[in-house]
Amino acid sequence: MPEPGRRRGPWSSRSGRFIGVAVAIAIVAATVACAPPVRPPTGSTNQPTVEGLTFVPATWDERYVEESPYNDDGGLLLVRIDNPNATPDRVERVFVNGTPVESLPGLRWWRVWPPELGPAGSPTASAVVTIKGISAPLRGGERVTVAVQTERGVGVTRTATLRGATLKVGSVVASVDRTELVVFLRNRSGVPLTVDHLAVNDDVRTPVTDSSVSTPDGDWTVEPGRVLIARIRLDAPAPAMAPVAVQVGATDPTGRREWVLGALRLIEPEFDLGTWHSELPSRDADARRATKQVPVDQIVGGAEPRYRELWDRWRIQTNAQRFASASTVAAQQGQPGIRSWLLSDEPDLGNEPEDTSAAVAARVDEFRRLDPTHPMWVNLAMQRKFNEYGQVPDITGHDHYVVCAPNAILGSNWSRVAEMREALDYTDVLKDNTEPLPMWIWPQLAASSAWNCQPDAWAVSTQFWLSVMGGADGINWFVWNSDYLGDPKYAAAMAQAPRDVQVLRQVRDVLTYGEVESSSSASSPYIETRTVVGEQRQVVVACNLRYTADGPPWSPTYRNYPVSGTVTVDVPDWVPTATVLRVTPTGAEPVAAGVAGRTVTVPVSLDEECAVFTIGAADTVAPSAPVGLTRAESDTLAWVEGRDDVGVAGYRLYRDGVEVATAPTAVHRSPAVAAGLWTVAAVDSAGNVGPQSAPAD
Repeated sequence: MPEPGRRRGPWSSRSGRFIGVAVAIAIVAATVACAPPVRPPTGSTNQPTVEGLTFVPATWDERYVEESPYNDDGGLLLVRIDNPNATPDRVERVFVNGTPVESLPGLRWWRVWPPELGPAGSPTASAVVTIKGISAPLRGGERVTVAVQTERGVGVTRTATLRGATLKVGSVVASVDRTELVVFLRNRSGVPLTVDHLAVNDDVRTPVTDSSVSTPDGDWTVEPGRVLIARIRLDAPAPAMAPVAVQVGATDPTGRREWVLGALRLIEPEFDLGTWHSELPSRDADARRATKQVPVDQIVGGAEPRYRELWDRWRIQTNAQRFASASTVAAQQGQPGIRSWLLSDEPDLGNEPEDTSAAVAARVDEFRRLDPTHPMWVNLAMQRKFNEYGQVPDITGHDHYVVCAPNAILGSNWSRVAEMREALDYTDVLKDNTEPLPMWIWPQLAASSAWNCQPDAWAVSTQFWLSVMGGADGINWFVWNSDYLGDPKYAAAMAQAPRDVQVLRQVRDVLTYGEVESSSSASSPYIETRTVVGEQRQVVVACNLRYTADGPPWSPTYRNYPVSGTVTVDVPDWVPTATVLRVTPTGAEPVAAGVAGRTVTVPVSLDEECAVFTIGAADTVAPSAPVGLTRAESDTLAWVEGRDDVGVAGYRLYRDGVEVATAPTAVHRSPAVAAGLWTVAAVDSAGNVGPQSAPAD
């Protein structure tokens, strides 16, 4: 039962069925965290936001310009409307400064989600109007009045000066059992902000006095440049793909009020690892086994049976792009072999009618109705258009084939040699324009032969970890292909990729339930570092950016050099500093770090690989039991990665209850697999062994 004085939660009703408020993808702007020359959000930051109206200004990094004269000086405007009546209703008209929205200058797309307002108290009694424009009046500093009218005469009018907010909803993640939400709030102002209002959909919670909401240390003040982690206990488990709108109210020391809104649909809470490998279903068992050993959990492909077999036998999901028709999508509801619908790949590079952001937005809405059980994903290429396209889907992503992809120089027909830091800069810009949507990033592994270039091992590692530093929620290689394993050209990169993945897997769950911060600094200008802050631990990443680059942009030569120094980490109050470890592909080892109060100093020596550290209490929690154990082939077992509070290091295999083998990844090959009752257990870097799985089918 709900606590006295609090509304019934968004996932409970007297009948116990799911109810929720379907909302548009609505996120809140914040001042860009990157230093100049990154273009900051436009508009002042000294006025409070208006409750029920938010503005997300377009931001980009002017060092990287892919198209001219395209220019986005606008943003997204979002207005919430509630139906107070006992009868259904629909939004009929929307005006901006008295102009019908469809006639608005600079309009790219607009929508109402959900399309129909349900009666008061129903799951769809609220809707969000989202309007995307690239110029005035949807521009920072403009005074805007938005009026929304419904068929039954309900109206709402909001007036505000548009600006980027100083508090931001960084990400929203469901617990594994979906009984809680973890909400990350980022303070981009120069003063502390104290949260005093927190709502999930229309269910209002009051921090401090309401035991259903909490922070790791009980403090609801988020310091400048830092992250606040709020945990919200739900009244009933949230279904997969449940729509969630989180509204936050906070005040600064002067009493100035800040209102922010973050909205999304709840995808599966995990850090995704995948690749563009559409040919995999036609490969032999050795290719599938090799892919699983990277490990790769998902690929881009189609929805036909040969792709579904990858899940049935090998536990590899598909981001299905090559569907035949809308009916194909509708037929896949609940299909576990599909991770997402990749509805558009780089639509921002095309000029066809189906590539416009309005067309993509309409397609996303259509497929949400046809298949409400899977998320929609759009992959982008041009960071100046992240604000235009990035908030259309449930998951957004971008490519950064840094080392082997030339970049245009603004106002010329020339290309430049790309910078390694571009991987981080692009991810920063995408996050700034689209959070709290999850981001999947494509670092380069194997180059196209047309580019006549192949990254060195150090570049493979650096692109991978710079994406993590930017807040990626998934890494999709471009491209892991088993055919490359025997090619000397790719030998170093193909050996490096699984090393980086093995490190990431050991902190995978911290990355899933954490938020990126700029709370670490390096003694050397060549060491790039950031942290990911979680409820119990902090992950610290450091990469070597000491290199030279020369040659033509289409076939550059990069050379890196060793660098050493220290990384100083500002640890939040709730994270213990007793244990500092460096995570390696084979496990975690103690580091001779210096600890002074809440400051930890870590020695760093970098050459080929980035360094990853954890700070926190000793790990005493065992992983959960792996699921989906199956015989992929007569001599091969495959299963789904286990879960842990930190991450999984490897597996122990049992035949008839007796341990007989170990495996570093979620696949095992042995002639003995053909006989006996097989189970598997996950083990973490600290040696904690979890329970055994159900027997192989």
